[in-house]
Amino acid sequence: MSAIRPWCQAKLAGGHVTAIVVLGDLLVCALLLLASIGVIGTEPTTRAEETAAWQSAGQLYFGWLMVGAASFALLRMPKTLLAHVSTMLLSPIALFVLLLLLASGLD
Repeated sequence: MSAIRPWCQAKLAGGHVTAIVVLGDLLVCALLLLASIGVIGTEPTTRAEETAAWQSAGQLYFGWLMVGAASFALLRMPKTLLAHVSTMLLSPIALFVLLLLLASGLD
């Protein structure tokens, strides 16, 4: 068996991995947003609890971003790395714009 064959098979399977990573990132971003505003878990009732919820969601978000980026860089998966970083950076912006549009439509 050639040493090139497993490498080619891994590169061909990279498209499936990228799609799974993007879906996972979208799910993580949505769950962290819902957790930070109190929809999931305990609802913050004071300003200190609200700040703590936002800070813990932010720490989890940046941890997920950095660990994923480091993992895909070490595994030499550039398409997956680019998809992970772009999804993690663009999805909060898209969710914020969506919330603004929904809020302006309610007035």
